[in-house]
Amino acid sequence: MIHNTLEVSNLNTSFFTEQGEVKVLRDVSIVVGEGQVVGIVGESGCGKSMLARSIMGLVRKPGKITSGSILLDGKELTTLSKKELCAIRGKEMSMVFQEPMTSLNPTMRIGKQVQEVIAIHDDLGKQEARLRALEILSTVGIPEVEARYNAYPHELSGGMRQRVMIAMAMVLHPRLLIADEPTTALDATVETQIIDLLKRLTNVGTSVLIISHNLGVIAQVADFLYVLYAGRVVEWADVYELFDNPLHPYTQGLLDAVSSLRSQSKSLKTIRGTVPNLAEPYEGCSFTPRCDKCALWCATKAPELAIVSPNHEVSCHMVERDDDL
Repeated sequence: MIHNTLEVSNLNTSFFTEQGEVKVLRDVSIVVGEGQVVGIVGESGCGKSMLARSIMGLVRKPGKITSGSILLDGKELTTLSKKELCAIRGKEMSMVFQEPMTSLNPTMRIGKQVQEVIAIHDDLGKQEARLRALEILSTVGIPEVEARYNAYPHELSGGMRQRVMIAMAMVLHPRLLIADEPTTALDATVETQIIDLLKRLTNVGTSVLIISHNLGVIAQVADFLYVLYAGRVVEWADVYELFDNPLHPYTQGLLDAVSSLRSQSKSLKTIRGTVPNLAEPYEGCSFTPRCDKCALWCATKAPELAIVSPNHEVSCHMVERDDDL
């Protein structure tokens, strides 16, 4: 039986504005098993990055986790103080952000930035910390590691900067690594290298939660996939099941768009409309305005996430469920 590194249950995160409460995450539940790679996919604005920030305890005012549970190796994170969360971040869970140049200090050499992460959590001497920093930079595939150790961020390529971010996240061997759009703006070759690197991290017992709008990236690395739409999980399954048998109309639309792009078809398939405004309350299924398969009741009643097979759940009124499972 696989131990669950991360368990998120019925998580709700909102922003409180002058216009009222904006519910960004609505009853989101996900599980990441030990040594697994789990993907979160969806369009921009569906809540993917906010889920990552909620798990990391990085939601800032006027945002707030209003209810739900986040367990890291059985430890409840939502009740911890800021000081307690800081002690966990970097050591037990780490995050790689979308754009390395906004996360790395442009005035500090690469090696010093990696050492700084070590210094926060470990009482090591300067020489030992330096050796550990060089070791992790080498592990993530950075060539000429001594030269890169003394370089500034602007002196490295985008792919090298992303490797540095992964090195900083992994230097203390966390139990959970969250990668938010880790291959954005990278060319195809470097993208594949970064994906392979993330996959290899599971060999040392790290669980990976990878967030992306790119289903092609997710397909290469994930064991399970969660599809997020308008702050809700609308479908989850193991990666083979989801690609072979997508059930939610939104998931089908995402996969159709990828298929038409890869086939170099003259007609690129898209999902009509846009993600709904989360500040506006909606009683039914939030995908209804964009859905070609909806019925009248879809607009009045939100569907529950229901089991359709042992490793597959979907939130759609139009899908047949297996109530015996």
